[in-house]
This record gives sequence, structure tokens and C-alpha cells, in this order.
Amino acid sequence: MTATTTTYPIDRVLERIATRPEALAALRRGVGRTLDDAPASWPFVMEAAGGNRRREEAAHVTLGLFALHHQSQQPGAMHVRGWGLGRSCATLKSRRANAGGSEEGVERRIRSALSAESLTALAVHLRGLVTLLRAEAIPLDYSQLFWDLSSWRSPERRDSVALRWAREYFRVTVRDEQEEASR
Repeated sequence: MTATTTTYPIDRVLERIATRPEALAALRRGVGRTLDDAPASWPFVMEAAGGNRRREEAAHVTLGLFALHHQSQQPGAMHVRGWGLGRSCATLKSRRANAGGSEEGVERRIRSALSAESLTALAVHLRGLVTLLRAEAIPLDYSQLFWDLSSWRSPERRDSVALRWAREYFRVTVRDEQEEASR
């Protein structure tokens, strides 16, 4: 018996736009703007939200960040299942540390994202993180990000998402430090 995965509208949109430079450009133009001010993104956002108006803003932010991540013709796929925000940021921090760079910017940004109280504030912090991830060609699970952002409006669900991101981030960081110490 083979395992099947459910495909959601966001998955289909991400797959389709990944190879369409004009779609990515339209979505990048919407980054930092409200959905109301980004009409070029509406066809993609409405499809990704699957007809659920409450998920449109999450789709708008997710697709814009995805397009931003793909801006520099990345060598591989930047949307990879299982690469949650915490894991991706921990990998970024580790790479910077191994290259002798500063880890403080990553740490500050992830902590700011974890404490953001609105989707609008979170989107600002995520934009900075995605720009750093793009520079290092580190992937992110954009389907999961969409579902996480869809939950952000509800305080108890937001706290659950932030806790999962923190667990991913700090678990990897602690494991990396323990491995480094044992060498």
C-alpha cells in the first residue's frame, strides 16, 4: 500500500508559479502591501485560499514570500516539505556561525517573528528572514507556512504555531552546539 498525500489549492498554486517568472514578479510586487493594494496577485491568492476569505491574507503573504525567495534564480527548489520556519532559520544560523559570520541577526529576527501579535507585523519579520534564507539557498515549506499564517489570527493557535517554530529552531541549535562540543 502506498501513502497518499492530500493536495490543497496552495500546493497547486506553488507548483504552478514556481516556473512562471511573470507570476513571481506580480507576487513580489505585492510584498509589503495589503491584499487590497496588490490586484496583480489576486488570481493566485484567491485560488490558493481555496475560496476561504479568512485565508486570503495568509495566502497573499505566503505567495509573496515564496516569490521573493525565488527572486535570484535559486539553484534548487526553495519550497521543500518538512523545512519549517524554525528548522530553516536554525540552518541559517548554523551556516553563518560556521562561516564566521554573525548569528545575532537571525536570532533577533526569529525572536521578533515569534512574538509578533498580528499577521501584518509577522509578515515584516518573515520578509527579512526569507531574504536571508534566499541568500544562503535554504528552503522553506511554504505549504506549512500558509497553514501557520492562516492560524496566526487566533491567539491560542498563534501561540501553538510560535511554540512549534521555537522548538524547531532551538532544538536544531542545541543539537548543533552539542555536536560541535563533542568534536
